[in-house]
Amino acid sequence: MVGLDVSIQRYKKSLMGSRARSLARSLAIGLLLSSNGVSAAADWVLHNGFVYTMDASAQRETALVIEGDKIAFVGDDKAALRQAGTGTKIIDLNGRAVFPGFIDTHIHIMDTLPLVDGAMLSPSQSAEEVLAALAQHIADNPEQNPVLGAGFLARAFGIDGPTAKELDQIVSDRPALIIDEGGHTAWANSMALAMAGISSESPDPVPGAHFFQRDEEGVPTGWLVEGAAIEPVMNALDVVSMPALRKAAPAFLREMSRVGLTSAFDAGMIETADLGRQLALELAEQEALPVRIIASLYVNRPSDLETALERLQQLDTDYEHPYFDVNTLKLSLDGTVEAKTAVTLEPYVLPEGHVATPLLPAPEVIATVIEAAGIDRDLHLHAIGDGAVNTALNAVQAAREAYPKTASRFTICHIEVVNPADILRFAELNVVAQTTPTWFEYDYVALEYLGRERFEQLYPLASIRRNGAKVTLGSDYPVTWIGVDALNPMFNIEMAVTRQRAGDPDYPVQSLVSERLSVDQALRAHTVDAAWQIGLEEQIGTIEVGKLADIVVLERDPYFAPIHSLHEIRVDHTFSGGREVFKRRSGPDG
Repeated sequence: MVGLDVSIQRYKKSLMGSRARSLARSLAIGLLLSSNGVSAAADWVLHNGFVYTMDASAQRETALVIEGDKIAFVGDDKAALRQAGTGTKIIDLNGRAVFPGFIDTHIHIMDTLPLVDGAMLSPSQSAEEVLAALAQHIADNPEQNPVLGAGFLARAFGIDGPTAKELDQIVSDRPALIIDEGGHTAWANSMALAMAGISSESPDPVPGAHFFQRDEEGVPTGWLVEGAAIEPVMNALDVVSMPALRKAAPAFLREMSRVGLTSAFDAGMIETADLGRQLALELAEQEALPVRIIASLYVNRPSDLETALERLQQLDTDYEHPYFDVNTLKLSLDGTVEAKTAVTLEPYVLPEGHVATPLLPAPEVIATVIEAAGIDRDLHLHAIGDGAVNTALNAVQAAREAYPKTASRFTICHIEVVNPADILRFAELNVVAQTTPTWFEYDYVALEYLGRERFEQLYPLASIRRNGAKVTLGSDYPVTWIGVDALNPMFNIEMAVTRQRAGDPDYPVQSLVSERLSVDQALRAHTVDAAWQIGLEEQIGTIEVGKLADIVVLERDPYFAPIHSLHEIRVDHTFSGGREVFKRRSGPDG
């Protein structure tokens, strides 16, 4: 391995010639092109770089050729340039690195759109800082109605969360709804509660699981816990509309291309629902969707389980396009640790003795997963607490026992707390472990709520992978611990490798140090293994002849960058199906 590294370094030095050498190379390319005569089929030739195929052979080539939407050639520079004609566009990589396009294995694309103009808050902010940031946002956006925002930590306002009275102090003349950093609770002011008709007479949507936090007199305080409690306010405020979604989509999709994302698993159009799906299909049919989206039907209430698979079948029929397909059932088994709705095997340390109620009861989850396996449906199971992870694994085991030859693929997402006894089961049951490393800043809330022993069982990625299971990475955007940077796969990759705040080698390491991934493992979790999770491994995820030309050009090679600088590596080009959907204007060929 040392010899290989030395060889690569020598090859890199050989690329760093003078301007005269660069001119000579350009002249040689010109001669090659003129010798070809008429225009060839090649649309693009990328050469003089490091092309990491990420396939089973783990080859590193220097050039590739794109014809139409496919990769037509992967190999050496001379052979690639021979396929160029007068109409071919050529990119001199000049030693830059090429990878398969990044895949976000868990994101909420359409549900992000209503929030793009809202206040972007941070879980690191105190209650006072959150209120000050909201006040500034309101002053800067006097016409925004309703006032929206996301990203705050409810725990900053105390164990019982924030109140409408606190929000009323800075905005009482307009309704306001602020989503927490985990996306499982929200904070409404008094006007928003009134518009939704929420009062002391309002029953909790699903008692113990989806509920309105109340004071000692039973009056809702303004903290809404889980989706069914948030939904009435979202609806009353008319947060989601097709004109608003259409307006917000282009900029956000461009941002996805800017950070190298070419495919994504949408883990639930919870708020946007049919409008979000209709917009995605509309954009796909207009060839305006730069990201392939595999979408899911999101279920987090027991009442929706009975008809879930029937409804998913209809959605799969209605929405089927190469760039947008709805084919996976997403079941949310629990909530989040910070909302105290993560289901654990043993009670919380704080509040002492607290036991969270599952969003979906275990028997119903197991029955649904078995039924889905019987018709070869893929499953994406939200599980944060070790109790929810255990239930998810039990469901998959029951499904595999009932249907040993099922084609279903099973993913358990987030896997924040995993009991050590369950680690081996991911490989034994061929379950993908999916999570979001940008959450891996030292988690004081988990330590406070769950205690030291469970704190050291957080995100056991290396152990799961070491035992033979696939690990994949996604952003869960707009659910974010670090703000807008969470969308960028390079932040995910760095924080999977360091388990520290991006760029800060002195920051505390999220336990355990032994659960760090290597750079190669983290890159594979965003490419080849991610493609397998979403069922597209025959089309994308590696750079191979005949596969779709979803590729990303990075300004620097992550294999040779200091690990605490990985997040700084920028994307120079993004190709989706052979289309150049992003080019950094200030880059080497900008």
